[in-house]
Amino acid sequence: MQRPLFVTVASLALLSACPGDDKDTAGANTTPGSTGVELPPITTATDTTGEPEPTTTAPPGTGPDVTGTTTEDGPLVCDEFVPMAIEPVIPRVMLVLDKSGSMVSNESGFWDHDSDPMTPDITRWMSLHSVVESIFDNLDAVINFGAVLFPSLTATSAYGPAACPVDPDPLVPIGTQTGAAILAALPPADTTSIAGGTPAAAGIAVALEELASLQDSEPKFIILVTDGAANCKEGTMTPELFNEYDDNLPMVVAEAQAMGFPTYVIGIDIEDVFSPVIVDGNPDNTNTYEKLNELAELGGTARPGDEKFYNASNQTELQDALNAITKQVLSCEIKLGEPVPDNFYIQRVEVGADDDAGQQVYEGQDTQVANCDAEAGWKYTTEDRDAIILCGDACEYYKETGVVQIEYGCFTE
Repeated sequence: MQRPLFVTVASLALLSACPGDDKDTAGANTTPGSTGVELPPITTATDTTGEPEPTTTAPPGTGPDVTGTTTEDGPLVCDEFVPMAIEPVIPRVMLVLDKSGSMVSNESGFWDHDSDPMTPDITRWMSLHSVVESIFDNLDAVINFGAVLFPSLTATSAYGPAACPVDPDPLVPIGTQTGAAILAALPPADTTSIAGGTPAAAGIAVALEELASLQDSEPKFIILVTDGAANCKEGTMTPELFNEYDDNLPMVVAEAQAMGFPTYVIGIDIEDVFSPVIVDGNPDNTNTYEKLNELAELGGTARPGDEKFYNASNQTELQDALNAITKQVLSCEIKLGEPVPDNFYIQRVEVGADDDAGQQVYEGQDTQVANCDAEAGWKYTTEDRDAIILCGDACEYYKETGVVQIEYGCFTE
């Protein structure tokens, strides 16, 4: 005999990265400002009197062709299995942020951040700082962030190697809820004194080494944000140090992708033009737009169309770019905590809260989709049946609501 047994619920406020948006998307039982809910107790199914439903014996020849999971006292029966809490997969994301002098310089560092000519321009650094802060407000609990600055805090405006240092270790290593630590370590939003060149290749190299050091199976990504072409190539001297494009950058991005670490690329107000051949601290005869398109291709994150990277012409577009990227890196894999026992199965998967008009329900005995890329629903990710992944529309809706409920069934004997 088959019967549903109990429900396990996981609810997290996965995605709401708009600044100032305090809307609770986690479903019922949430508290204002929280990023999740207290999981309800797991119970067995009951009849209308509130008493536990009796266990019955399946007729001979029915039920699954398995012997069932056994314990020291014999086969595991339906009412003895209490599943562990289910957990989402937490991606690891290294932010590689440009703090070169051009982010605050009088010539190029100020921009019309809100497309309103009546408001004063602000520095690109102030916009970047604000946008990074906003993603921590809502995603710090569901993405493990780290940060690298290029150049380092010690960089100066000198026309030489002192403008190009990059610390060998991240500004903040990847860890749990590191948002506050990253914001504390960054130069303040209103600074106008940051300085240095654009040693992006060295910054990516530090991020790659940090991600490679993490001994876990969680997905890992790099997000590069820059306002200019990479220079400060290792082994070159002034003036070539600044006036030649650092072709090590595409190589290290390709290396990261080969190791399984895709790189997303955000450009700050990048024009599709070639730079002049003058001694101005920028690579000569270089089209930064084309270079960033190349990086997105090599990093495995190219967007469709002619513009492969995210090109932000104001703070709103910068915010939209980070929101879009973080939504993509959020995983739809759900760990079940332990394998589903042989005489059990997933009977029902609900995405969205019970009182949500848009709730999606997938019901039936282990009714997995055949093609996760083309169908909506779910499937096991391993033969051990200890994790599932939501597919298609189910994945997209999970990222919007952060709520999934799983109901198990059991073959009684």
